[in-house]
Amino acid sequence: MRISLLLLACALPLTACSTPPKSSTDPAVVDPVPHVADGGTMKCNPDVLEQFNGQKATEALVKKAVAASGAKNARVVKPGMAVTMDFREDRLTINVDADNKIERIGCN
Repeated sequence: MRISLLLLACALPLTACSTPPKSSTDPAVVDPVPHVADGGTMKCNPDVLEQFNGQKATEALVKKAVAASGAKNARVVKPGMAVTMDFREDRLTINVDADNKIERIGCN
């Protein structure tokens, strides 16, 4: 009897920490690469980005750069900011200085 109470006392805290299994109705979180009409994928075009170097990275300018490059989205990287090193051909990365001026802009 004492042993079963001891086992029960040890098992109860463990069940409180467990997570229930995911149901099959939970939607998967996916960040797919968008497809264009001709069956290809949207890729960032680095050839049009040089014109943005040295300019202040305002929200309007970032949107303009995304549209000009054909990228899906952009990230603005400030000095000392931690970023992932993953490569995404549909993303525009804009490195700015302390004054928010674009030092480097490229596709990745």
